[in-house]
Amino acid sequence: MGKTALRQTLPYVAGLIISGILYHYAQQIDYSPRPGDLGPDFWPKVTIGMMALVCLIEIARRLMGVGQETHGIAETFEKEEEEEEVAAKHPWMLVGGIALVLVYAVVVTTLGFLLSTFIFLVSFMYLGRYRNHLAIWLTATGITLGAALLFMRFAYVSLPRGEPPFDAFTDFIRLIIGA
Repeated sequence: MGKTALRQTLPYVAGLIISGILYHYAQQIDYSPRPGDLGPDFWPKVTIGMMALVCLIEIARRLMGVGQETHGIAETFEKEEEEEEVAAKHPWMLVGGIALVLVYAVVVTTLGFLLSTFIFLVSFMYLGRYRNHLAIWLTATGITLGAALLFMRFAYVSLPRGEPPFDAFTDFIRLIIGA
């Protein structure tokens, strides 16, 4: 175990410390528990725990020398510069992506979370010049159903339903996933 391995663990040690601090604050969430319901502290604690677990795994990997095929920060920045050069060749795609995000934020309460997310995903993939139509529509459908399942069935998050007649889409998805 050399200095390089120890240096590579530093970001993960910092992440582990931050996880501990965040978990301490998540313990401070005050609420009245109801039997059979998850409290508002459940998902933050799960997420923070997963963050800590990933940090521990990465610390162990670095110290044991697993996956030493890592690149230095210089190579990482060079790759990012190459990606920026590609993005510079298509400035209208960037502007279009920003516009799509802004439109999504504006219409999400009117169309509802699920319908606006579905339309956003399809539009974003077409904007990005992906042309496998079947993959676009299946991916958007799968992600929308997955988000509905996660937020409506497991996390019990209140999502914008949308205004009539768009709320019918949310009701239809809710019927499909059994929420």
